[in-house]
Amino acid sequence: MKRQIALSLLLLPLLACGAGRSVYYLWDAQREFARAEESGAAQKAVFEYTMARQYLLKAREEAGYSDYQAAEDLARKSMDWSSQASDIAEFGSSERDLLLDGMDELVPNDVRSGD
Repeated sequence: MKRQIALSLLLLPLLACGAGRSVYYLWDAQREFARAEESGAAQKAVFEYTMARQYLLKAREEAGYSDYQAAEDLARKSMDWSSQASDIAEFGSSERDLLLDGMDELVPNDVRSGD
């Protein structure tokens, strides 16, 4: 119990400062990106996977330049793209496909097929 309190007190200042928060979001973004990789998003959701990867790389770069707010924002975007990539890889459809379902009479076939 005392150890947990001591650890919490040590970590509390990190959560309040930009560097600590950006590191937290970078870890989360890396974990979410790894989940996307494991789900096969590199082959099944190429665009979303690439966006997630590029945002993660840029977030790391900005953290290296001590621009912690930018790093946090970019890491969050990477998490969003990674999540989308994972969903597409796992469930086989994108948000666009889901929106087009049930709209057969409203959406022309060439739009539906992506041609």
